Amino acid sequence: MKVKAKGLKMASEFRHLTWLEHCKGAKHNLGSSSILTYSLKDIGPLDPQQQVGGANPAGDVDLVEMLSQAYRVEKDRIMVTNGAGEANAHIAMVSVEKGDEVLAERPVYQSLIEVPRFLGARVVHFERRLAEGFGIDLEKFKTKLTRRCRLVILTNLHNPSCAKLDEGTLRGVAELAADAGATVLSDEVYLDCAHPGAPPTMASLGENCLSTNSLSKAYGAGGFRLGWAIGAPGLVKALKRLRDHTSIAPNRLGEEAAKSLFRRREEVLARTRYITRRNTSAMDQWVSTRKDVLWFKPTAGTICFPKILKKTSTIHVAQRCFAEESLLVCPGEFFGAAGHFRIGLGGVPELFMPALEALGRVLDRTD
Repeated sequence: MKVKAKGLKMASEFRHLTWLEHCKGAKHNLGSSSILTYSLKDIGPLDPQQQVGGANPAGDVDLVEMLSQAYRVEKDRIMVTNGAGEANAHIAMVSVEKGDEVLAERPVYQSLIEVPRFLGARVVHFERRLAEGFGIDLEKFKTKLTRRCRLVILTNLHNPSCAKLDEGTLRGVAELAADAGATVLSDEVYLDCAHPGAPPTMASLGENCLSTNSLSKAYGAGGFRLGWAIGAPGLVKALKRLRDHTSIAPNRLGEEAAKSLFRRREEVLARTRYITRRNTSAMDQWVSTRKDVLWFKPTAGTICFPKILKKTSTIHVAQRCFAEESLLVCPGEFFGAAGHFRIGLGGVPELFMPALEALGRVLDRTD
């Protein structure tokens, strides 16, 4: 006999992820948001004697030390996680409950707001606009911040534009949120693309701030689902206490991969900057030939967010790209910004311009 469960809560569809699954096998890929991936051979060798039957809930001691040195923070401010996604979800879970308010940027990476919504929070947005370089206007931000807000959500580098926020803006957000009694979550999975010369992690600017990061975007090893959160010791303790009841500990093999990559971090990030500089230059060249495309040129990062000056929705254009040119692009509607595409800048440089040319052919055939 089948018994039907009642009262199940269903999270909203992750439209971006669904789209990527739908477009698997595309010949041209402008949809990937990570740097060109590494292989196990590139990362290794991993110690074949490494025991994998257990894991340290506090994170591998050597990895925590590496992260402490890389981000210049005390070790008790670090929590190794199963990807930035786990860190972001746990931060939402310890920060908000039903009826609370969350203030989030827009355009926005959908999963950052769907977990708070699932928990019963009300999401309010502050805008990051192309015409303003996708920055944050602190005066406008302040008008959106109320005493009901318990969590502020932003990304730096911005997802989906890779715009970089300066230290003054970051401090302003931290101080305004603190005055309102809110925690700040800064997802920084693209920030290491800007190293050196990157702004500081948000976590270093206020005791109410948390930064999250992972091996995915700048490091080309997202399949390990290994990340980290940085924040004040009390905030990190709350995250660890909750994680004891969920995944318990981080991915042991992912920790070993992270240590291997961080031992040659400068080399890894130099590769990232080399690839993204070439593709960003090609993107700039392509945009200069188009009267129907506007964009903000990021100084670093593996994605950009151009605006398409067409009457047709970018979802429809993206569908035509896949059907007519076997091209994957991600519509801006998935990030709350109709009329834009998120385009990856981290792929094989020799394949990047042919993919843009395929996009151009579709745009030429679109009203």
